[in-house]
Amino acid sequence: MWLTQLNAENFRLYPQLSLPFTRRLNLFVGANAVGKTSVLEAIYTLARAKSFRGSSSQELLGADAEHWLLFGKTREKTEHGETPGHTLGVRWQGGSTELRCDGQSATALDLLDALSVQVIEPSMHRLLEDGPTYRRSFVDWGVFHVEPSFLMLWRRYKRALKQRNQALRLNRPETEIAAWEPELVFTGEEIDRLRRAHLDGLEPLIRSHLQKLVGESAWAFDWHAGWAREIPLAQVLEQQRMTDRKVATTQSGPHRAELKIKFFQHGARYRISRGQQKMLVAALILAQCEIVAEKTARYPIILLDDFEAELATPFQNNLIQALQAYAGQVFITAFEHTAALQKLDDLSVFHVEHRQINPAIE
Repeated sequence: MWLTQLNAENFRLYPQLSLPFTRRLNLFVGANAVGKTSVLEAIYTLARAKSFRGSSSQELLGADAEHWLLFGKTREKTEHGETPGHTLGVRWQGGSTELRCDGQSATALDLLDALSVQVIEPSMHRLLEDGPTYRRSFVDWGVFHVEPSFLMLWRRYKRALKQRNQALRLNRPETEIAAWEPELVFTGEEIDRLRRAHLDGLEPLIRSHLQKLVGESAWAFDWHAGWAREIPLAQVLEQQRMTDRKVATTQSGPHRAELKIKFFQHGARYRISRGQQKMLVAALILAQCEIVAEKTARYPIILLDDFEAELATPFQNNLIQALQAYAGQVFITAFEHTAALQKLDDLSVFHVEHRQINPAIE
């Protein structure tokens, strides 16, 4: 999967932007605060209908504008050649967002399926430092792309969970609370099975990338289902009805699952530097993208913001080697075209100045 065209209107600093992409690797070079990250943000928003910077849609609006618009074209690259992909559009005005895919009204899930994107950016240390939601979402992104049944199961689970929680909050009879448990058990155990199967394939790839990027092997990846798995989920829910009623929520299930990452048997976030954290996130994302490509024959796009940040020269060189080896399309921003970045082949370089992006003369 390649992005071949990106257009933007009134998005961040750009009143108008039109960028064709013809190569696998794309580098945006320029000073701070000139709009490099906004290009990656536009690509991400085109794929996810939201910014990776936590910004509201209103905050993406350019100066003195009433709407912003993103448009993109993709193509599929397979072992048999290239085929047309999708045309995607996201438009925001007055608090309302319109999504389009191939000329039709679309949902955020339609965009997610049509344009797979992962991002490595300075705030990604949240994946390690914040609560389990980030790590759970990371796992589920991969499961969504490789397991067609996952989305339906997750929707069924969330619907039953909402109903059970409502019964708990309203102090309904125990029979009404219990009525939702068979659905929670069936869908919850299937969700956990799919997650575990995905992680079984993912972990060896993560370890391989970490060995190349960081040179350490003392990593552990422990998946916690959200309940003590030696006890059937049905039994857990039954045993916890009284305490669930007291706190007015369901305390166990796959919505409480967590991926715990350890380094030398301790929580990784307490033991590794920011540079190592960035390498760990890169290893997680590279492995995730590779397993998605293996299962779907479509390589997700990787966005790498602020390449040099937190990385000593050896780490920069290791990451460049990994990106060069990755078969999918990559977009990178950097303050300057460093020696490490100059090692990349099949690279398009764009110089970014305030509201202006110019391709380098080759």
